[in-house]
Amino acid sequence: MKTDLTTLLNSEQAKAASKIDGPLLIIAGAGSGKTRMITYRILHMLEEGIDERNILALTFTNKAAKEMSDRIRQQVGKPLKELTATTFHSFGLGILKQYIHHLGYHNDFTLYDTNDNEALIKNCIISCGYQIPDYNVRSLITLFSNLKMKRTELPSDGSTINEIYKEWLLTQKAYNVVDFDDLIILPIKLFEEKPWILEAVQDRYRYIMVDEFQDTSLMQYKFVSMIAKKYRNIAVVGDDDQSIYSWRGANYENIMMFERDFPEREEFKLERNYRSTGNILKAANALIAHNTERKEKKLWTEEGTGAAISIMRHEDAFEESSWIAGHIKEDMKKPGMKYGDIGVLVRTNALITELENTFTEMSIPVRISGGKSFFDRREIRDMLCYLKVLLNKSDDTSLLRIINTPRRGIGRTTVERLRRKADDEVISLYDAISRMTGENSVLQEKTKENLKAFVRKINEWTAIAEKHPEDVLRHIVEDTGYAGMLAEEFPDNPKQVDYKMKGIEILSSRIARFIKENQKASLLTYVNAAAIAGDESEDDENKVNLMTMHASKGLEFRIVYLAGISAAVIPSPRSIRECEDNIDEERRLFYVAITRAREKLVINYPENITTQDGTETHVLPSPFIDEIPQELLKSEEMSEEEKRRSQAEMLKAFLAERKL
Repeated sequence: MKTDLTTLLNSEQAKAASKIDGPLLIIAGAGSGKTRMITYRILHMLEEGIDERNILALTFTNKAAKEMSDRIRQQVGKPLKELTATTFHSFGLGILKQYIHHLGYHNDFTLYDTNDNEALIKNCIISCGYQIPDYNVRSLITLFSNLKMKRTELPSDGSTINEIYKEWLLTQKAYNVVDFDDLIILPIKLFEEKPWILEAVQDRYRYIMVDEFQDTSLMQYKFVSMIAKKYRNIAVVGDDDQSIYSWRGANYENIMMFERDFPEREEFKLERNYRSTGNILKAANALIAHNTERKEKKLWTEEGTGAAISIMRHEDAFEESSWIAGHIKEDMKKPGMKYGDIGVLVRTNALITELENTFTEMSIPVRISGGKSFFDRREIRDMLCYLKVLLNKSDDTSLLRIINTPRRGIGRTTVERLRRKADDEVISLYDAISRMTGENSVLQEKTKENLKAFVRKINEWTAIAEKHPEDVLRHIVEDTGYAGMLAEEFPDNPKQVDYKMKGIEILSSRIARFIKENQKASLLTYVNAAAIAGDESEDDENKVNLMTMHASKGLEFRIVYLAGISAAVIPSPRSIRECEDNIDEERRLFYVAITRAREKLVINYPENITTQDGTETHVLPSPFIDEIPQELLKSEEMSEEEKRRSQAEMLKAFLAERKL
């Protein structure tokens, strides 16, 4: 018996879910149940006899892809192993695994993240004969990414940056590595140079859905539209009012490009909101109406008006954070309330510190989104680089990281000689070691023995990794004396050593679990998945969520506190200086922040801020507050009694924490 969509979805959702053939544009407002609609649309496709192998559902985060995949499988009651619900980058990775050898790479390529690329660019600077301190490597990473993704062009003045960029591209290919941009760029190159590959992919994925379409970059749109061009069964779901990632290449104008490229499309709007109260939605609608280049829509709800939006004026950031902390304590007295139900959102990371410190002093558990990833920890990166070398002996960047970590008597001079040998003979550093340790080597005997011992261990660990990948890290740690190295670095802090070693144990257990749960997986699969996924760890949900507005996209909370909403912060003066048109995106960002709240929204702003040079400056509230109808707002100020109570609570919590 087929599912009756009209009983499970509202009228517009049902219309969008039941339309299978041809191009479809679905404008889905914040909180409008788009994930539910997408889930039932795919279920409907399966019930209509469409093979699961022919369905491709793309989104932007692993979390969103997993949620979509889990919901579909739960509804269908089958494993659906051939259904592809994934991210753009993971999908691109799959294409490259199958076809990258047609571009001159080996299929066992390594995926580099930002940190790997930073190390590689430094090596390229040296290879070109320049000095690393003369360049801002982080800026080069951004520039090189923009060049790859065709968001900018190389300067035509023959500068050293041109030389370094070209050297970097050649080195990446020579080392058989790709980065995140390549996961989009190289499949497009395959499609353009090998039309039969494009046709094979088109025939496999005849029905395509793209979630969060407003976040696609020009190249991502090109990637997916090339696949969709043959059968034209593509549905894109997005909201131009929530396009807030232009700084990383997102282009909300892709919606207009889609309309141009697929003129026969049908369009639906999902405007009923299932998240927020009426007052919050009225505020959001009034705010975003000031943007003129947008798809007209108006969110509405049947859930009632709700409380007025509170506007709180504070003396400074300290008073602001104290007041928010005090009211979070009050919120927790409500029945069924958890710390995880509360979101505190700011425009920039710089505003997080004061709030985090105050929450800590008042014993409020807090989770900082966008914090340091498990895979960015130094000891984890060391271990991953060992694994990368075992999997790809041509990975010079990873080899350079581990060749003397821990120290094994292979110094800088030796490494420079190896680099020269590798450059002169156009070979990898690993091959250079073999040639430099031969009979006619100019290296000292002790150095040769150290290098030979290193190669022997690499070969031993490689053999272990092939047969027992779950055990290889244990052997590496024991054979290298890694714990001893940490003990030397932290002679007075054994807890730090234990913490870092525990992290390596967690990594080892994750590898074992990953391979056990994915029968077709290999150690290489895990290393590449780790580079894409970042931290897999599950955070404790019973913590206040403190994050930037950008990081809050896709989330929702019973209560939202917006902090630091002054004219000095939002709209971002720096962003507006770069381009006056950026005010529209700043307004969209504020719109996203407002629509994260379900029941209660409190907008806070300080009257005085401290600038970077330590100067106290008086500031006005954000002009965006004035764009919200006054009848929806309730202005408040912190009373003297609240100030005294807040300070007393902070002192009490501080003393209790230290048992004084």
